[in-house]
Amino acid sequence: MLELVAELVPQAIGVAASPLPLIAVLLMVLSPDGRGRSTAFAAGRVLGVLTAVLAVAALSEFVTQASGGTRAGAVIRLVLGAALIVLAVAKLRSRPKDAAEPKTPGWMQALDSMPPAKALKTGFMVTVVNPEELIFAIAAGVVIGSATVPPGMVAAAVLVYTAIATGTVVVPVVAYLLGGAQVRDVLEPVRTWLVRYYNIIIAAVLAIIGAVMIGKGLAGL
Repeated sequence: MLELVAELVPQAIGVAASPLPLIAVLLMVLSPDGRGRSTAFAAGRVLGVLTAVLAVAALSEFVTQASGGTRAGAVIRLVLGAALIVLAVAKLRSRPKDAAEPKTPGWMQALDSMPPAKALKTGFMVTVVNPEELIFAIAAGVVIGSATVPPGMVAAAVLVYTAIATGTVVVPVVAYLLGGAQVRDVLEPVRTWLVRYYNIIIAAVLAIIGAVMIGKGLAGL
């Protein structure tokens, strides 16, 4: 099990380091009466991560068995790693120049007044339709689907993966629920920094995880 968890950690860190959901939940925490919507968003995030990785794991298990085992998984890792490198370059090229401020997506501007039910849906959708995170989910699903450990250990590894992947969204919400206004004062500069350097952060994460996946893919050929 420890080996399985270790192989899932890079993908989980890639999902956790995605600035977009963190910026969204910080905007909700910092909005008036943000407790309900930020909690719902975090719940949607957890559901999204679980849904994506379990769906891919089920499909990966079928594909791996049908195509000859670990070699197929190695090829998938190579392709996904290359895709992450390409996305990293694209994110770096699209970063704001000089002092230009990044554009805030329209759905983010609506977060201040979003009802909890819609926040739940948004937390789910921002996870399952985000191309970068989908690649991480596919990579984690391939690892899980090709695992040869008992189902109970696989379930435990999935829970560990989900906890790591969603921690950067869940922890600020829990801290806000427990700490209130004091936590809001700490989170405001974090949100500002993340918005300013979003493209650089995500490019670095994509490049590092992409390189790790390519290395694992080459090792498995």
